[in-house]
Amino acid sequence: MTIIDFVRVLRASARVLLLGLLLGVLLGFGYSFTKPKLYQATAQGAVVAGSSASTGDAFSSMSLATSKAQQYAALASSGPVAQAAAKTAGVPVGAGSISAAPGTGGTIINFTVTSRDPEVARKLADAAVTATRDEGRKMDTLTATGGNAGNSVVSIFPFDNATQPSKPFSPNIPLYLTLGGILGALAAFAYVLVRRKLDRRVNHVAEIEKIVHASVLGVIPKVNELSGKRRGGLGRLGPASEAMRMLRTNLRFVDVDNPPRSIVITSANPGEGKSTVSANLARVLAEAGQPVVLVDADLRKPMAATIFDVDASVGLTQVLAGDVAPADVIVASEHENLHVLPAGRVPPNPSELLGSQRMAQLVQYLAKDYLVLLDAPPLLPVTDAGLLSAHCDGAILVLQVGKSRVEHAQLSAKMMDHVKARLYGVVLNMAPRRGLGSVIYGYGYGGKAYGGYGYGYGSKSKKAPQAPAVMPDSDPATRPAAAAAEATPAEEPKSRAHRRRLSRR
Repeated sequence: MTIIDFVRVLRASARVLLLGLLLGVLLGFGYSFTKPKLYQATAQGAVVAGSSASTGDAFSSMSLATSKAQQYAALASSGPVAQAAAKTAGVPVGAGSISAAPGTGGTIINFTVTSRDPEVARKLADAAVTATRDEGRKMDTLTATGGNAGNSVVSIFPFDNATQPSKPFSPNIPLYLTLGGILGALAAFAYVLVRRKLDRRVNHVAEIEKIVHASVLGVIPKVNELSGKRRGGLGRLGPASEAMRMLRTNLRFVDVDNPPRSIVITSANPGEGKSTVSANLARVLAEAGQPVVLVDADLRKPMAATIFDVDASVGLTQVLAGDVAPADVIVASEHENLHVLPAGRVPPNPSELLGSQRMAQLVQYLAKDYLVLLDAPPLLPVTDAGLLSAHCDGAILVLQVGKSRVEHAQLSAKMMDHVKARLYGVVLNMAPRRGLGSVIYGYGYGGKAYGGYGYGYGSKSKKAPQAPAVMPDSDPATRPAAAAAEATPAEEPKSRAHRRRLSRR
C-alpha cells in the first residue's frame, strides 16, 4: 500500500475510524472505573554520618552517607520497617505500601507510600522515615561477636514531612482515554483493511474492467425516480438523466465501423436493474432521433409492459409461435421513435423459444428498421441471455454496485465468451450518489461525481438540459459523425464582439 492508498483509505473510512476512536475512549473511560483510587504521599529524610570538623572529615562523612543512603532505601521496603511504621502511625499492617529511592545529591531519601486512604498515606510516609532510621541503626551497631548494640555514626534525619494528598494519582483517566482512543482507532483501521481485502463485491470501475476485460459504459446513480413501478420509463429520470445520456454516447462509440443494430441487455443475477437500464436506455436513444424497439425477451419475469404501461397479453411468444406478425404486436410508446414488443404469454419453454431460429430471424427483421434492445433474463440462473447474445451483435452486462459479486461478474463474462458473444461493456447500476467518485475513480474518492456537469449533478438550474436530437443517417458510415456531433457541444462565443461578427455573417 502506497502513501496515496493509505490516505484514500483514511478518507473513505473517516466515519469508521472516528467511531473506533470514540468507542476506544469510552472503553478507556469505563476501564478507569474498574481501578481503585490510590493516593500517594512522600516524606524526605536526610542521611547524616560522622562529623565535619575538617574538610577531610566532611568529605569522608559525605561518601559514607551516600553509600548508606542506598542501603537504607532498600531497607525501607522490608517487612520490619513496614510493621514498625504501621505501629507508629496507628494503622493496620498492609494499609499502604512503602517504597524509597535516593534523591538528587545521594543523601536525601524520598519515602513514598501508596494507599487507598490519603490520611493513611501521609501518616505512613512520616512513620517510614523514623522506622527506617531505627532499623538501620540496629543493623549498623550490632557487633559481630556478642550482638550488643553500640553507638552508630550514621543516622536519618527527618528532612520534610509528608502532606496529605488532595486527589488520587491512580487511575490516570487522561492516560486511559488516550490509550483507549489510540487502540480503538488502530482496531478500526485494521477492520477497514481486512474488510476491504475480503470484500468481493463490485465497487469500482477499474476493478470491474480488469475482471471482465471490457470497459464500463456508464455508472447509474441510485435515485428514487428509478425505483418506482415505472422505473423512469415514462421520462422521470431525475438525477440519473445525465448518466443515461453518457451511456448512450459511450454506446455509440463501441464500434464506429460497425454500429450495433441489436443489443442484449442482461445482468448476472436478478434484481440488479437490467430492465430499468433497458427501458431508459431505449428512451434516451429515441430522444436522440434513433428509432428503437425494446423487446421484452425476459419470458420468465417480463417487466417492459409494466414500465411503459402497454398491453402485455400478446407479444413475443405469439410471434415466435407464428400466431401473429411482428408488426401487429409492436406497440408505440409515449416517447417518439420508441416502440415496445411485450413478452406476451409466459411460455413453459423460454430457453427453447429464445434460442430458436425464428428468434434469430426476428432480430434480423427488426434490425432493418430499428435499433433492437432486448431485455434478457439474468445470465447465471438461466441460459436465455447467452442464447440471445448468439443472435445479436453484442451484449451489455448490468451489475449493481455493492451487491454484485466479483466472481459472478467474472463468470458472466466467461459465459459470454463461451457462446462467442461480444460483450460491449458493463453498466454499474445503483451507485450511491454520495460515493460516485469512489465508484468511478477508485477507493477513497468521496462526494458526488460530475459536480456541475448538468442536471442532477450540482447544477442549480431547475430545467434539465435537452439532449440534441440527432437523426441517424441512412448511410452507416456517417453515423459516427452524427454521434460525434452529439458528443461534442458547439463552442460558445466568448465575447460580445465575436457574437456581432457571427450575426453579420
